[in-house]
Amino acid sequence: MRTFPVLALLATLSAVPAFAQDTTPAPAQSPPAANATPDDWNTTEITIVAKFKGPALWRIKKGDSEVYIVGGVPVMLRHFDWDRERIGRIMDQANVFLIGPKAKAGPLALVEWTMLKGTGPFSNLYSQLPLDTANRFKALAIANGIDPKIYAKDTPVLAVMKLREAVYDKHGLSTSDPEKMLVFMARDRKTPMKPIGSYSAASLIGKVGAMPKAARNQCVEDTLNEIDFAVGHAVAATHAWATADLAGARANSPNSATLACIEGADSTRGLLDQATNDAVKAIDEALSKPGKTVVTFPLAVLLRSNGALDQLRAQGAEVSVPEM
Repeated sequence: MRTFPVLALLATLSAVPAFAQDTTPAPAQSPPAANATPDDWNTTEITIVAKFKGPALWRIKKGDSEVYIVGGVPVMLRHFDWDRERIGRIMDQANVFLIGPKAKAGPLALVEWTMLKGTGPFSNLYSQLPLDTANRFKALAIANGIDPKIYAKDTPVLAVMKLREAVYDKHGLSTSDPEKMLVFMARDRKTPMKPIGSYSAASLIGKVGAMPKAARNQCVEDTLNEIDFAVGHAVAATHAWATADLAGARANSPNSATLACIEGADSTRGLLDQATNDAVKAIDEALSKPGKTVVTFPLAVLLRSNGALDQLRAQGAEVSVPEM
């Protein structure tokens, strides 16, 4: 089974939030440049997919192999009632639904995770962070009805990831959709499911534990930025995604700064480059087998300049919007 490092990281950071409470569409807003998706998206794709109901879909075809891709946004309302008719018809015909990479965790990973969890008996989270960052962390927790004391014995990166999950849970937001809903659809249809690849939990945990202090502090700041942005824009992003309004989805989606800081990429753009390469490799592998495959990838990976769709076209694959 192949390994796709950045796709694995995306899967690792998925939260498990509660039901959404606010489903009123919010107007699309222009986000601050620091938090916006950094790459321009292909406006031709935006025009093409908008004529169909439901979220954006693409078909990649080579010979007698077809891969149907559902684009996704990084944070959206959980249990949102989007139009699933088109993807349902495709899933009815699919030979396999590819899901995110799965962890291969061993004893070493568990030991490293235990070491990562605590700050030690003579220290606490807030003494390890710059004063402004510590105060911002506490304020964000309190603003969302969370007691900041519960994170005092966590290391900074673990603490901010736990805060991220807790805040998203409070607001009914998900980082695992639309894949989670597609899993339910595949189960209902008895469509076989298969992980795209695997990854080493020990390797990922070790990378976080070895993060230098400056990088760790920046990671916390980047994650706090993501939380603020996502909470304010997730409703608009979800409604845009569900109607194939890709311009609206882009304007209201946070960038991948949190993932970049953990992966160690030089920039968000560097992380997207890696994620794009992972996606193209996974699709190429699916196209090497006959039949129909369904998979989901972030819209930013698909539509950015020289993104996955551009690269697949350059390889000679037929890229289209399914007329169904």
